[in-house]
Amino acid sequence: MRSFIIIICLFVTSLTASAQLFKKGDRVCFVGNSITHNGDYWHNIALWYTTRYPQLGVTFFNCGISGDVTKGIINRMDEDILVHKPTWAVIMIGMNDVNRPLYDAKRANEPGIKEQQQQALVTYKKNLDSIIRIFQSKGIKVVLQTPSIYDQTSKMATSNLYGANDALKTCAGYIKEFAATYKVPVVDYWTSLSTINAEVQRTDSTATVIGKDRVHPGPVGHLLMAWEFLRTFKSSPIVATIVADRDTKSSQGKAQQAKITNLVRDGNTVTFTAEEQALPFPLRDEQAFALELAPFTENFNREVLRFNFLKPGNYVLSIDGVEIGTYFSGELERGLNLSLITQTPQYQQAKKVQALLQNSWRLEGQLRQIRLVEYRFINALPGKENLEVVKHHYDTGFVKKPDTDYAKKLLTGYIEQKPKEAEIRREWQSSLDSLPVLLKPAPHKYVLKRVQ
Repeated sequence: MRSFIIIICLFVTSLTASAQLFKKGDRVCFVGNSITHNGDYWHNIALWYTTRYPQLGVTFFNCGISGDVTKGIINRMDEDILVHKPTWAVIMIGMNDVNRPLYDAKRANEPGIKEQQQQALVTYKKNLDSIIRIFQSKGIKVVLQTPSIYDQTSKMATSNLYGANDALKTCAGYIKEFAATYKVPVVDYWTSLSTINAEVQRTDSTATVIGKDRVHPGPVGHLLMAWEFLRTFKSSPIVATIVADRDTKSSQGKAQQAKITNLVRDGNTVTFTAEEQALPFPLRDEQAFALELAPFTENFNREVLRFNFLKPGNYVLSIDGVEIGTYFSGELERGLNLSLITQTPQYQQAKKVQALLQNSWRLEGQLRQIRLVEYRFINALPGKENLEVVKHHYDTGFVKKPDTDYAKKLLTGYIEQKPKEAEIRREWQSSLDSLPVLLKPAPHKYVLKRVQ
């Protein structure tokens, strides 16, 4: 797997001239289907922006609806997307537009099936063109994203709708055409995930970076998508570079994204204070395998601590009185990546930021479930504003009773949560009020002591 990381590194866009895509005060709507609705890939992007550029105050909105298609985005455009007054619309759609059941092997000889498959693609292209035009007509900047892949190559028990991924490749081609026509950037998940998935399956034909349903990426796949997004826009690899040199002045001259003060060399001990301008990106345990598949840490999470002019030997490093570890002088001179050390005060601060964001996303998720039912299951129900009507619809099958356990669960949840919507919305809107305090840069005291 190490060789694959090297291969990936060869085609990673140079990160030396990096700059953030989103600017101060931007309002970013991620628009799409269930992969956006569930949100993990863009949650990673939002967490990265929040910890890397705490001063920007970029606001991210979930505008995904599970099961949605391009026509659904058009239908809910005003009241579900434009209502957020976005400065950016980041679009990923297509997984449902290709109408995957059309690729069931049992329907291969069905009269007109090829024509139906082609018509689905024609409709998709037409609607996506309209979506882009709507956003641009309102002065909203657009990022296009190709669909993620449908895993039709993994040898697993799940029914395989072979050909669906080829249709998604066609969708990706349309998106690249639109990117050129409308002069907007494109993030190519389809190619990236196809490449990585093929490498994973080279040694294990049952493996996948997508979920067992062949459609929805898990935590690893979503982090790989965030990696692709960040590298597309040449995002910065540097959290901070902290250098303990001969004295404070020379240390500051070699530092990046950090203010160095009070450096003292006293025999076998080096002490100083550093205040970083950003926080490391905190990983979840369930995302760890992604680091074997793509160089996320090297590309986007480098918080380097380096000591110069050390006597050979072993040293104990402490930050704010917390012992971080014992290291040989050569390791310290080459540099430690603190973003990989979870007990540092900086990492623990980042974990608190992550927890706050996760709570906000949980509340936003409850609101999205309400929207999901309203747009997909009761949109045509007369009198749907009255919960008694919705209950009657659910109990009797009036108009269209959902016939799956999933849909029934959604409607049951809707009947329970809809009366609480205003309360949930207020809680969501205030959920990040303490974020500026959590993000405030803090000075940390470093002590390096040689082991006698």
